[in-house]
Amino acid sequence: MKNTISRLVGAACLLAGAASMPAAAVPVTSLVGATPLTTPVKNIFGTGPFNFAPGITWSSNGSDAAFGSTDGYGFDANGDWDYNKTLVATNDSTSSMTFTFDTAVSGFGGFLNWAPGSGEASIAAYDVNHALIESLVLSFLTDGSLNSGAFYGFQEGGTSIKYFTLTGAYIAGANFEVKTVPEPASMALSLLGLGLLGAMSRRKQKQA
Repeated sequence: MKNTISRLVGAACLLAGAASMPAAAVPVTSLVGATPLTTPVKNIFGTGPFNFAPGITWSSNGSDAAFGSTDGYGFDANGDWDYNKTLVATNDSTSSMTFTFDTAVSGFGGFLNWAPGSGEASIAAYDVNHALIESLVLSFLTDGSLNSGAFYGFQEGGTSIKYFTLTGAYIAGANFEVKTVPEPASMALSLLGLGLLGAMSRRKQKQA
């Protein structure tokens, strides 16, 4: 019994150390098991902040940024979006948009497009301390057809993504998705804790 408890405690310590490691995220083109979000139809321009969804706030540092627009939007050689896309957009070549999560998430992304030739378009994820977790410069080109684009976002094993930004090149997004999962190491620690309690309980029963 003593060896069993020692092994459980040792494993818990290892997992606790893993849980304290810096967060890491990877760019993804889909989020399995994510929750689809409906962009609110607002058709307004400005910096916000505006409520995007429960627990999610949208803002921009550009006064011309579009929030909840259904008026259509152009991406030069990458085509156009019509009223079927309810979008958020920087609406210029340098500004940024930020999604802020009340509670940090493990994944976020959306259907994106950008205007080639209008500078650099990028997305990035930050933690609660505004430290960069991961970033990606978009380079995809579409065939120029109506409502074309590509899904891009970030996903990690934990829940450290507090801010998600889209920057530059008239970047726009629609059909966003969010994924929230418990920290795997924390879950494992909880399970180990339950196992440890169970082992101790069985030991007491035998002693009784």
